[in-house]
Amino acid sequence: MEVSNSKKRPSIRFEDLFHGIDPNTLVIDNPIQVPNSFYRELLDCSMERSYLDYVSERKAFPQKTGETQPFKATWLQITRLPVHPDNSDSYDLFNRWQGVLSSLHAWGYRFLFLLQRREGKTHLYLGAMSSNPNFIASDAIEQVKEASSGSMPGVELRALTDMEAAMEINFPLQGYGCMGAVTGLPSFFSEKEPGVLQTLDSLAFGIRGTQNEDRPYSLLVIADPISDAGTNEIINKMRSIGSEIHSDVDRRVNLNESNSTSGQKGLNPYAAAEVSKMAGVGLGRLMGKMGAKIGTEIAPGFGTAIGQAVGNGAGRLLGSAAGVALGQLNKTTSSSFSLTVDTSYLDKYAQYAEELTEKHIERMKQGRNLGYWNVGVYVLGKNRKDVTTVNGMLRSIYSGRESYLEPIRLHVLNGTSGAMDIVRGGFNMIPLYNASADGMSEDVEWHVFGRNYQYLSTPMNTKELALTTSLPRRDVPGLRFVKTAVRFANNPPVTEGDTICLGKLVDMGVEQKNEYRIEPDVLVRHALVTGSTGSGKSTSGKRILKGLLEKKIPVLIIEPAKDDYVRWAMEMNRHLPQDMQFRIYMPGHTELNGKELNRLQLNPFEPAAVSGAKVDMTARCENLIALLNASLPTSDILPVLMDETVYNLYRGFYGKEFVNGFPMIQQEKYPTLDLLTKMAQLVMDKKHYEQKVKDNLMACLETRFQYLNRGTRGRLLAVKRSTDYDNLFSRPTVINISGISSAKDKALIMSLLMLSLYEYRKSIYENDAEYRSCADRNKLLHLTLVEEAHNVLMKPETDAGGTGNPQQVVADLFSNMLSEIRSYGEGLMIVDQVPTRLIPDAIKNTNYKIVHRMTAPDDCQVMAASLALREEQKALIPSLPVGHAIVYGDKDDAAAWVHLSL
Repeated sequence: MEVSNSKKRPSIRFEDLFHGIDPNTLVIDNPIQVPNSFYRELLDCSMERSYLDYVSERKAFPQKTGETQPFKATWLQITRLPVHPDNSDSYDLFNRWQGVLSSLHAWGYRFLFLLQRREGKTHLYLGAMSSNPNFIASDAIEQVKEASSGSMPGVELRALTDMEAAMEINFPLQGYGCMGAVTGLPSFFSEKEPGVLQTLDSLAFGIRGTQNEDRPYSLLVIADPISDAGTNEIINKMRSIGSEIHSDVDRRVNLNESNSTSGQKGLNPYAAAEVSKMAGVGLGRLMGKMGAKIGTEIAPGFGTAIGQAVGNGAGRLLGSAAGVALGQLNKTTSSSFSLTVDTSYLDKYAQYAEELTEKHIERMKQGRNLGYWNVGVYVLGKNRKDVTTVNGMLRSIYSGRESYLEPIRLHVLNGTSGAMDIVRGGFNMIPLYNASADGMSEDVEWHVFGRNYQYLSTPMNTKELALTTSLPRRDVPGLRFVKTAVRFANNPPVTEGDTICLGKLVDMGVEQKNEYRIEPDVLVRHALVTGSTGSGKSTSGKRILKGLLEKKIPVLIIEPAKDDYVRWAMEMNRHLPQDMQFRIYMPGHTELNGKELNRLQLNPFEPAAVSGAKVDMTARCENLIALLNASLPTSDILPVLMDETVYNLYRGFYGKEFVNGFPMIQQEKYPTLDLLTKMAQLVMDKKHYEQKVKDNLMACLETRFQYLNRGTRGRLLAVKRSTDYDNLFSRPTVINISGISSAKDKALIMSLLMLSLYEYRKSIYENDAEYRSCADRNKLLHLTLVEEAHNVLMKPETDAGGTGNPQQVVADLFSNMLSEIRSYGEGLMIVDQVPTRLIPDAIKNTNYKIVHRMTAPDDCQVMAASLALREEQKALIPSLPVGHAIVYGDKDDAAAWVHLSL
């Protein structure tokens, strides 16, 4: 179907719409200019303190004038620092040191930290001074010591006298020829606490010259506490500036421009609608592109969004206007153009200044928690080269993730500037004002954040100051590190009645006021004292023995080597009452230091018992046979022959009464060792061996029995009667057998003593009702201390050669005694250097463990297990000082660290 020409749509081109628009009118001027230098200068001067860059060039610094006397500094020297015995990081020295500084801030004193390297040694000093006329030096030192000891238990500090301070601090400082300074904010490498690389270890180790000579230098840190009000004032200034900055960080500009044309033109209604549609869509798209272009040039990142908004708005407006105008058929045609541009401009200088302001405020808020300081860091050395080297080392220590807030700057000051006189003369910080300028003085405030920023120093919070003065963590000459930073029980055991004080409790290496006390009766369940030579085992033993003597409890000391207890007993006899004085026996000696000694006699055949009590002769015979067989080298048939010889000797003396095995009354006469040979001959005569065999066996027996009758052991054992057992086991006694040279002989003699002790305790228990009543209540009625117990308690080795093994017999005897003798009121104290060579029961079946310093890992492991120690506590054992021990008994909640006293 054809359409009439009258109804055909008019052909209108899009570009016809803009014939009346001047393109020059579309150009929009941009009133926003590149920012001025205000914020850059604010960053450089006030925030990052760029004025410090020129300090090294200054030829003079203002000196204090007037008659004001310099304030007196008082000093402490750090002579020992505690560290964890196994892991140095476990002690957390940094946070503890931070706690010390926080405590010092509260007192308001100027704090001085001096690391001095001289004569190849490192010295650490802490000082305090104040402008307060009521400042008392002794009080300040005491407070510094209290803060250090409280936060770092185990630290050792020495107060310096005025003369010592002059010789050790002032005079060395006067000997330097060059000085430098370090400014800027120290920070950590990572979010974790600083490692060894961010401590003063490298500086404390020293620097060396080309000839390997040690170079002297000093690091002096002067820290003035800033009050909370002063810190808050700085924060408020920062916030005020931050508010002003924020208004200029992100600026927005709105620009409007319009243009219009008019004329006469005739269109039909259909054409008017088409034009309106085309204008609304096409022009909107064009304005969007134009707006994007403008926005991109003015404010990158915001151009596209702004352009779209501009274009859409312009398109809608233009389309509407075109539709209205063209809708008037054959009338006036009106075209209106409107352009709106929103421009956003980001000032990077202002943005960064705002970021720094917020970071500084956060730092200062931490300062309000733990303290805020004005800190001067100064380095003194013999020459410029040494100072530059130390400065560089400090920069590597202080620089971290956030040091950009105020960069670490290194300064080497002019030697004639007077800076050294200011610092070392009165321990003052160096002011930065120009003394020659009119109206300028130290009291004039020219910095936007206040006077604390007007020195060659850096305001820091306590955490930053702790990093600035971070204590070394490794041993260096002149500074000791003691591995004592371990926690132990702080509460002594709950005791009742009369007790014995072993010493003072120790925790983290620091002696406490609490005493560690034990009840005497707990020793009836035995004790083990162990430790290396010279660690204090004898001190422990003597302390307990002395306490028992004061309570009228008799003791027996068996000393196989040395004469330490003999001399101690002689000294004690000068103060003990007559009935409690020691009887001293030393086989092989008749006198010591002019003092006559008692003679010890020990007939192996004579059982021990209290006066009037019956004895078990059969049991004595069997035990003696076992001891002799183990003590003398035997093989094949010899043990049987020795058994028969001893048995027949007893039977020859006591007849049927002995054979029946019943208890016997004590005898006037007992067999002796010299009779063994004759009895052996009688035994052999009854044997139906070949004569040659008889002769060989008899020769063997005779050799062994004669061995027992010779020398010191013969004078001790080949006797008719033993020393009165009441004197040996019912009053204080020392038996020293150091005169017996053979270990096997010592084992035999000590085993006979222990056998007799056991028989005596059993006898008195069975025959004394009062004694038995006390023993049944677990009272300690007698204590035996066995020194160098490995001589009798050696862990037995397998004997495959038939040479005899006396340690096995003694070990078995002692194991039984540990289990049974406590029920008779007897306590045993075993003392030895190496616990792993003792029989297992010496560790398992003893109540109290007293462990001194030991170094062998296997010994430490065994004793740590018996003390129920944690790993870090076990690591302390090799580091225990002399006279210190870890103690654990059945009344303790946990093992305690004790400094034992005499």
